[in-house]
Amino acid sequence: MKRTFIAIKIHPGEKMLEILDYCRNALVQEKIKWVDPGVMHITIVFLGDTDESIITSVSDIIKQAALKYPPFDLFFRGTGIFRNMHDPRVIWIGTEINTVMQNIKAELDNQLSKFGFEKETREFRPHLTLGRIKYLKNKSSLEEAINLYKEKDVQRELISELIYYESILKPAGPEYHPIITAPLSGK
Repeated sequence: MKRTFIAIKIHPGEKMLEILDYCRNALVQEKIKWVDPGVMHITIVFLGDTDESIITSVSDIIKQAALKYPPFDLFFRGTGIFRNMHDPRVIWIGTEINTVMQNIKAELDNQLSKFGFEKETREFRPHLTLGRIKYLKNKSSLEEAINLYKEKDVQRELISELIYYESILKPAGPEYHPIITAPLSGK
């Protein structure tokens, strides 16, 4: 079994790195696992434990989907948290709704369900994780950091490929190894 997911890689620009640095510094005393900027991504479909016998078939589904969709611009805007301020779990940068990304997600969910992967029942809320909160003492510092960038435009990025990753969990943090890269080449 391999732990796998399908994602788009994000190349953090100056503003995105500024937000990450600000949050790290503002919350330096807290127990937060910050994301390495070199591996930033938006997960499209998390597959989890995947039998190695179907990796090639899953790869083919991803490649076929990528052929149908064109590269697209993704706009990052604002910061937020998952759960709530009473029990925050994830600090993120948001994205504007993108129809191409939504359609890719829906197609992959439909195609992958043939292999027993359950379709996500929650609404797809694409986001870029900055940090995962383990324990937080000072919620007002978090709230201040989130509110500072809540309505700010962050960056635009041209998305031109899907990546099928294997995730290997290690004590220092997960390692992501690309299984395949599928260029978006539709019209």
